[in-house]
Amino acid sequence: MNRSSLLLARVIVAGTILSAVLMAAGLVWYLVAHPEIRPGDHIFSGEPKYFRDPVSMVQRAFEPDAVGHRRSVAMIGVLVLLAGPLIRVALAGAGYLIERDRLYAVISAVVLLILTMSFFW
Repeated sequence: MNRSSLLLARVIVAGTILSAVLMAAGLVWYLVAHPEIRPGDHIFSGEPKYFRDPVSMVQRAFEPDAVGHRRSVAMIGVLVLLAGPLIRVALAGAGYLIERDRLYAVISAVVLLILTMSFFW
C-alpha cells in the first residue's frame, strides 16, 4: 500500500469515527435533555429551516446563547459523514496532480464540483 492510499484510508476512517461520535453525542444530549418526549413519528411536521443548509446547521450548533443545539450537533455528524466522499475525491485529485496526470485531475475536479454543488441543491 503506497503512502497516498494509506493517507486516504486514514482520513476516511477518522472522518467516519468523528461523525459517529458527533451523532452519538447529539443523540445522547437530546435524549437526556428531553426524557419526557414520546415518539411522534405518525405526524410529519417537516424539518426546521436551519436544517435546510449546512451553514445554518453549524451556526445553530455554535450559538452562544443556547450553548449549541442538540439536534444540530447530530446533524453536523451527518455532514461530516457526507463530507467523506468530498475529501476522498479532493485527495485523489491532488494525487493525480502530483503525478501530473492531467486527465484524471480534471475528472476529479469535475466530480468534486458536482459533489460540492449537491450539498446546496
